[in-house]
Amino acid sequence: MTISGPSSGQVGVWEEVTPPDVDPALINNGAFGLGSIVVDPVHRTDMYVGGYGYLFKSTDYGMSWKVVPSQPNPGSQALGHVVAVVGTTPATVWVSNGFGDQHIYKSTDGGLTFRLTGTVPGHSGLAGFYSIVVDPYNSNHLLSGLHETDGLVESIDGGETWQLLGGSHWPSGGKSWFVFFVDTGNAATTSETWFAIAQDGGSAVMTRNGGGTWEIPGDIEGLQHPHGNSSLLQIDNTLFVTGINGVNGSGTYRSTDLGLNWKKVSNAGGGVVFGSSKNVYSMWGWACGGCGLNEGGPQLNSALMPGDIWKSWIAAELPARLVWGPNSVATTSDGTHTIYVGSMWATGLWRYVEP
Repeated sequence: MTISGPSSGQVGVWEEVTPPDVDPALINNGAFGLGSIVVDPVHRTDMYVGGYGYLFKSTDYGMSWKVVPSQPNPGSQALGHVVAVVGTTPATVWVSNGFGDQHIYKSTDGGLTFRLTGTVPGHSGLAGFYSIVVDPYNSNHLLSGLHETDGLVESIDGGETWQLLGGSHWPSGGKSWFVFFVDTGNAATTSETWFAIAQDGGSAVMTRNGGGTWEIPGDIEGLQHPHGNSSLLQIDNTLFVTGINGVNGSGTYRSTDLGLNWKKVSNAGGGVVFGSSKNVYSMWGWACGGCGLNEGGPQLNSALMPGDIWKSWIAAELPARLVWGPNSVATTSDGTHTIYVGSMWATGLWRYVEP
């Protein structure tokens, strides 16, 4: 079925929406795609994707894209989740600047002009910011992991300055951490409730006191993300995460108590999880420019919510040209349909309108 209007497109079909003027070097075999993708949390029509010294913007739910003529262009960096946005008017956008003593470009005019900010005193050469997220109740409060480095950093002044986080019971051995705010429904407790997951070691871990102490939920002890991507899906008090190498194996895990307890619900997944109140999806992928069907492909699996019944998870058919999974998936809604746009490693942008 085809729908018309502001969120036009095919329903129930993955469609490629890669901008026609994108540099082919970003999506040809051996490249790493267009970057990380985010949706404006207030202006739900608007999405941004970038990471290699440019920014693309969509104002029609990801159907079409135009280059933002940014001055100066944000620097290129290793691609984790390196773009963040809040829905001011115009939007405030942060883009990681890779390596060195200053790491963040910030724009307060929707990406038209950027200025370099984000110093971490005494840490010249510290690896680039890798997983920028914004507190849903306070746009001055940001968190990020660091590329190929252990630890997290925090800003409470909109990214102007950052501090390395300490805290007890932090699991050793991880790097390239992804961190996420867990929305408790309360601004004060959300600001201190975070979920974090690393690559190559460590463990999925949570804090409920702003990084003062950390706890490893037993059901997901040792769970890690594959190189380059991760996500945390929250629907009310239910959380989903997918990963690899946990004590209970790779797959998708679910919590109904904001992360206190977890249960494995599927062997599928390991890369990115996304969804709505109707369906939950897990999709395989990692930061690989030359990977494709010969490595197993994107392996999209889905289940009807609440997503806790093993046999309800089924594999989906995908277009032949969609050969690898996402760096990240942006989720929005036009009021009738939930719309997903994935920035796929080496495979461009793809859009799915949920029936």
